[in-house]
Amino acid sequence: MPPVFSKSFYNLLAQAAEEFAVSRSEFVMRALRHYIKELRIRKSPLTEASDEDSAKQYAKVQSKLAKRYWSTVSEEDRKARLAKVLQARWGKKKK
Repeated sequence: MPPVFSKSFYNLLAQAAEEFAVSRSEFVMRALRHYIKELRIRKSPLTEASDEDSAKQYAKVQSKLAKRYWSTVSEEDRKARLAKVLQARWGKKKK
């Protein structure tokens, strides 16, 4: 398959991957994930209802609240919830 991007793109990719000590494919996948996440934030209903900065701040607050909540849940409760979720997802019988 012929190269899709210019030579300078591949040089920059190799340089950045080497700088951060990851493979080129890992670097591209991480960058793509971050880009997709950013696009989803920009297109979210909250962003459309308010400005982008408010949406980002709201997302950070929600993340902190979730982390705080899960830090109060005991390890046994986490395992029980995980088992319930896995049973619901994978325990269904095929018809």
